[in-house]
Amino acid sequence: MPSFVANVNQQTDVLPKGVKALMDNGLVTIPGRYIKPPSHRAVKHLIVPGVEIPVIDMAALESDREKFVQTLCKASSEWGIFQVINHGIPVATMQGMVHGVLELFDLPIEEKMKYYTEEVFVPVRYCTSMTPSQETHMEWHDHFQHYFSNREKEHPWPEKCRRLASSYVSSVRHLSQTLMSALSEGLGLDSNCLAKSFGDSEMILRSNYYPLCPNPDLALGMNGHTDSGGLTILFEDQVGGLQARKGDLWYDLKPIKNAFIVNIADQLQILSNGKYKSIEHRVLVQPDQTRLSIVAFCNPSRDAVIGPLPELIDEQNPPLYKSTLYQEHITNVYTKYLDGKHSQKLQIN
Repeated sequence: MPSFVANVNQQTDVLPKGVKALMDNGLVTIPGRYIKPPSHRAVKHLIVPGVEIPVIDMAALESDREKFVQTLCKASSEWGIFQVINHGIPVATMQGMVHGVLELFDLPIEEKMKYYTEEVFVPVRYCTSMTPSQETHMEWHDHFQHYFSNREKEHPWPEKCRRLASSYVSSVRHLSQTLMSALSEGLGLDSNCLAKSFGDSEMILRSNYYPLCPNPDLALGMNGHTDSGGLTILFEDQVGGLQARKGDLWYDLKPIKNAFIVNIADQLQILSNGKYKSIEHRVLVQPDQTRLSIVAFCNPSRDAVIGPLPELIDEQNPPLYKSTLYQEHITNVYTKYLDGKHSQKLQIN
């Protein structure tokens, strides 16, 4: 694999401002830094179109909890990604969050750049790609990122999304807690076992903006990767472009309107000792449509040491992963090229 560490001198004044700024200025051909190596581009014959991943109906939680847990755990073990319907979060809250986020991306570039940073654990971050100063081949998206810890009294929301954002975050937190309880039960453990392992859990809320791309066959909105945290809850528009990998094939996921897409991330795979699977996924870009996604990363505390749960380990089931401080894991992900399945780096050989 080629080196993806950039020469910082390659940076120009315009590139870090984002791809939306480039398109707003009339770009007709993508800059070289956004062109992916051939080995990282989407290959059409390896893509399976229009796939419907498992659907989890939250209404079944009350009517038949045991069956609900079984269905959820089957999806988490076999796919590692599923869609959630009847989740109880009002459509008005979801759409209001979308409108607020779009207003953020429509701010003058001078306003957005007030939040520009490559630091991860700051309350509000605006950036493009992942970590531009460390990348030779950048990703075709901009993002606003909000970091929450349970120690924070009040989040400094930008004015444009303040009104509905707190309600959205609270609702998504509740959904994640409900799913985590059921996933704990699916391991044969107390419903609060996974939550206790997370410690003083944290959340990163990230809004990704993928403008139309003049050369979509040469670029990626986001490289193939697994998520570094615990559970990821995504709300997206109907444009599509999200793909999940099984074996050598990439499955083009078909979104359900007003549903959430949820995927298992690395720390749940490690805690479950491999029963639950963090799935590799990526985002393609379009020549004629802009895509927006709002992603909640429901993560352990940075102080948590994550390893296979002791209750799941015995002579017949030895630990498959090393224990590690979560902050070390996520820092490595953010400061290096986003690529591949991160939990593999913690496997015990």
